[in-house]
Amino acid sequence: MATTQETQATTQPSGPAFQREKHIQYFKRTLQMLPEPYTSQDTFRITLGLFAIGGLELLGVLEETISEANRKAWIEWIYSQQRIPSKDSPSEDDDALYGFGGPFSGLAFQEPTDGRQNLGCECSSHTTPYDTAHLTMTYTALLSLIMLGDDLSRVAKEPILKSLRKLQQPNGCFIPCITDYEPDMRFVYCAAAVSYILNDWSGVDKPALLNFIRESQTYEHGFAQSPRHEAHGGTTYCAIASLGLMGGDAFLDQRTMVRQEGETDSEFEERRSRAGFVDLEGTRRWCLQRQTTGFQGRTNKPTDTCYSFWIGGAIAAMGSFDLVNFECNRGFLMETQHKAFGGFGKWVDTYPDVLHSYMGIASLALMGEPGIRPLEPLLNISKRMQERLYNETVFWKK
Repeated sequence: MATTQETQATTQPSGPAFQREKHIQYFKRTLQMLPEPYTSQDTFRITLGLFAIGGLELLGVLEETISEANRKAWIEWIYSQQRIPSKDSPSEDDDALYGFGGPFSGLAFQEPTDGRQNLGCECSSHTTPYDTAHLTMTYTALLSLIMLGDDLSRVAKEPILKSLRKLQQPNGCFIPCITDYEPDMRFVYCAAAVSYILNDWSGVDKPALLNFIRESQTYEHGFAQSPRHEAHGGTTYCAIASLGLMGGDAFLDQRTMVRQEGETDSEFEERRSRAGFVDLEGTRRWCLQRQTTGFQGRTNKPTDTCYSFWIGGAIAAMGSFDLVNFECNRGFLMETQHKAFGGFGKWVDTYPDVLHSYMGIASLALMGEPGIRPLEPLLNISKRMQERLYNETVFWKK
């Protein structure tokens, strides 16, 4: 017998039409040239590119839209943004941060002309501390490389893991880079996703990370950016997805755990300390209460396109997406898509941007919208790309 989710996902949607072809054109234009309002975000170009590439992938036209020559050229450009140890690098306790960063005025893109592959920019004594790797860009670069068909063989895994250890704070949280002390749940998720993609968690102190996530669950049962702050849709997704990527006991619920037969008090408390949720059912309820038509990010806030994924993805990760009202959520998204340009705006009657456009498509993917590939919510990539990670990248296929 079909579940409620299967029934909703296979029923032909009613109401306004999904402007699939216009969305494809929107993402294509974004990849060709970012509009002027994105100028201030140029250092995040890899992340902006991921939204456009990911949108085309979910819409099922990635390979036919981006030529093989362009895919190869973009792979080379992404690797040129990788910060790797210099041959004359000092000792293992140097201050360099490795991984991927954004374009920097002092770092020109030089495509190799002698047949060599681009490995990245060597970090040495001449490298400014402001031209550094960034945790978010490392996560989005890895996903972009997978989508473009790279096997990740040039990724500097050990230096990245070394840098993760530097970025984790005493309370278990992460900061994005050495020069930016901004510790919150977003970078917890990026660290978890990077570790998962590299198939190596040795760069993360898991007990400290779990404790930070638990302490960030609020009285409302959503998750805040950090302890003693307000529950928020984006950070709730980041917390839940991080627990899902860690897997095992991390996705257990302390509130419902019971002592097993023969288990001592200390054994039970030790097992309980590995559980990531203080109250899973409360979190599920808080997320579901965020739906009005679409979803709001916080209590008493307006609905917003991106939270159709942030909250929707969190609910999907908890295995409860059948409890979402698909018709209301889809109806809201059909109103925020731009009828002339394609793409999705933050609210109804607003211009589209690449983040909200991708998140709108991702939410529709969770609902099984015709013409969109299925989504894996924990990594926020298509299930097709999840299989590529497992079967075609060097960190998993062996």
